[in-house]
Amino acid sequence: MSFSSSEAPCHKRKSGHQAAQGTRIPPKEETPMPAYAKTRKGLEEMEVRRGALGPRARRLLILADGKRDSAELQRMLPDPAFAETLAELEREGYIEAVAGALAQETAAPAVPAPSASARPAEVPQDPVVRHQMARNFMLNTLKTFSGPYAKLSLMERIDASRDGAELRLLLEDWMKAMNESSAARPQAAALRARLEAVI
Repeated sequence: MSFSSSEAPCHKRKSGHQAAQGTRIPPKEETPMPAYAKTRKGLEEMEVRRGALGPRARRLLILADGKRDSAELQRMLPDPAFAETLAELEREGYIEAVAGALAQETAAPAVPAPSASARPAEVPQDPVVRHQMARNFMLNTLKTFSGPYAKLSLMERIDASRDGAELRLLLEDWMKAMNESSAARPQAAALRARLEAVI
C-alpha cells in the first residue's frame, strides 16, 4: 500500500506528536528540609537552667522537638535574627539537624500525660532540686495538655524562674491553663496538689 505525497507528512507529524506525548519529564523531587532535635547538651540545659542562653535562643531550644524543620520553627518564632539564633544553637551543640525519615525515629518520644493519681516521688529537702522538679512538672503538664506552644509565654516565665517563690507567683496562671484543657480539667485539683507538695 502506498501513500500519496499529501498523506505522508500527516503520518510523520502524527508520529512526532505521539513521541512528544510519550516523553515526559519526571517531576523534580524536593529534598526535605532537616528537622532539628535537642542534643544531650540541649536536654541538660532544659533540665538544669545554667543561664548560658538568651531568651530568644532558649525559646527556640524549647520548640526544637526533632519533628519541626527550620521553616516551621521560623513560622512559630518570626524573628529577623532567627537564622543566626538557629546557627548558634547548632554550633554550640544544643541542637542537631535530623534529615528526612530519620527525624521521626530520633525525635524525643512523646511524654505521656502526667497522671494525677500517681503517687508523687519522695520530695527532696534541697530547695534547688525541689524547684527543678516543680518547674519541670509545670512545663510538662503545659506541653501535654495545652500543646508545645499554646502557652509559650507562660512556659518561658516558668522556665526563667529562679526559685520556688517565683514559681508560686505563676501557680494561678498555670492552674488557669489546666482548667482550660478538657483533658486536664477533671484532674486539675489533683495535679495542683502534686505540684504544691513539691513547690
